[in-house]
Amino acid sequence: MMFKNVRFSRKLFVLLTGLWTALFLPMPIDNYRTAVAADEPAYDILIKGGTIYDGTLRLPFIADIGIKGEKIKAIGHLDGKAIKIIQAQGFVVTPGFIDIHEHSDMRFIGSSFSVLADLADKDPATQEELKGNFNALFQGVTTVVTGNCGGGITDVAQWFKIVESMKFGTNVMHLVPHGDIRYELFGKENQPGKLSRKQLGGFKARVEKEMKAGACGISTGLAYAPGINASKDELIELAKVAHRYGGIYATHMRDESGTIREDGTIGVLEAIKEAIDIGRKSGAPVQISHLKLAAPHNGVKASQMLALIEAARLEGLNVTADSYPYTAGSSEFAVLLPGKFKSASGGIIDQYKTKEGRKEISEAIRSVMIGIPPEKIQIASCDKKEYEGKNIKQIADMEGKNWIDSYADLVCDHKGLGIFFALDEQAMKDFMPNHYVFTSSDGLTSAKGKPGHPRNFGAFARKLKVYSLGEKQMDFNDALRSMTFLPAEKLGLQGRGKLEIGAFADIVVLDLNTLADRATYEKPTEYAEGTVHVLVNGVLSIEDRQLTGRRAGRPLKGRGIIGSN
Repeated sequence: MMFKNVRFSRKLFVLLTGLWTALFLPMPIDNYRTAVAADEPAYDILIKGGTIYDGTLRLPFIADIGIKGEKIKAIGHLDGKAIKIIQAQGFVVTPGFIDIHEHSDMRFIGSSFSVLADLADKDPATQEELKGNFNALFQGVTTVVTGNCGGGITDVAQWFKIVESMKFGTNVMHLVPHGDIRYELFGKENQPGKLSRKQLGGFKARVEKEMKAGACGISTGLAYAPGINASKDELIELAKVAHRYGGIYATHMRDESGTIREDGTIGVLEAIKEAIDIGRKSGAPVQISHLKLAAPHNGVKASQMLALIEAARLEGLNVTADSYPYTAGSSEFAVLLPGKFKSASGGIIDQYKTKEGRKEISEAIRSVMIGIPPEKIQIASCDKKEYEGKNIKQIADMEGKNWIDSYADLVCDHKGLGIFFALDEQAMKDFMPNHYVFTSSDGLTSAKGKPGHPRNFGAFARKLKVYSLGEKQMDFNDALRSMTFLPAEKLGLQGRGKLEIGAFADIVVLDLNTLADRATYEKPTEYAEGTVHVLVNGVLSIEDRQLTGRRAGRPLKGRGIIGSN
């Protein structure tokens, strides 16, 4: 034995034992963690010195924001270490914007309402743009609500799986699309008007299934087939189901124009009354989609429309709206025609495609187009590609026809989307200052160089730069709240729409000196400018005004699904 003849004193033994323990035994775990933590950065990302608009009514203040993982860890004057530091002095820092009315789901599975064919384009760069929702990110949008206007993906679980698997660029909430589910349940060619008790029961069960899968409400498109066939009673019963799971009732109303009906009532005013009554009788919060006053205006004022909403709110009803900052809308070619010409599937009824039938359509066009010159209808997308980008007058001249006959042939023979310069500009401005009117795009994820409406690329930047900072139509903080906290509150989104400790790090850093929408009707796919940094769930998707290639969007389930987000 090596130490056989060595004699140890008691003192030496104690000394050596202590030395052995100190050198070779592990330290207590708590002390170990403390030692490691002292060297770890406190934050993954530290945003320094920005002017913070936190989404509330609080006045802006200068502070730092510390982010750890996907959430905000601290707000204040912070000295902790960070893996990445963003210098935000001179910039505005806000919650990520929420687009409460959007249609990106139509790009990926399609819809009975959709004539978009982007998935037929296998160009990898185009596909990456669509999956990234870059046009939204460059506006500061970090969450979108799809399934609007009654059209879109009907299987909520399937759509959420797609969002997760492709790592979509923004977060996604989804509405149950009333119209497309009505098609699925009852077919396209023989759509019923009033539903039987059995039919309504099946419809309610289907809405319940999709709400349980995480939908945030139900949407309708009552100006289109098949929504045009739906009775108010049907919509009340379906909205009750959505409300039971914490959902909203979002509606593209039956009429958005100042059309004077045979009984002397005004189309848009009656449509607002219907939406409010559905909310009153179902209990569901009402969201009036893309609030507008379309031609013919007939002297109708925004104040009349707003008065109806305000009266409902005074009654205690949860009624809000959204709008986009453009005087042109976009819809199917036949949107201006009376319902009698349209089949249950949304196309023109065959009898009106005949020579005699087209004469009737031409007369209807002559009537509804009073005040809308043919130059004011532009083709955004069409199955006849040479029409894209041209207006009705240009197409007529190209084909040697008068413009009315050319438009009649267009609605009978072709599918596509038109841009209609038919909205009252003063009404659009009058809607903006009201805190119950949120900001939306009515757009969808889009690729550069493709046809479309400039709102896809510019709605949020335009609202802030042109109408708030420029024309002073509304206070800047109010404009920000219309696209952050207020829609989040409406949707029951916890931890989003507001900058506070524990919230998800959906954050936008804006340079107000360069903020601008660049998309025009002639060049509709120019990215907005002035967005310096965008974080989605704590991940930098835009850094120093450039895309990083990192996509961090996720599906967000409705408030009826507890603990899901």
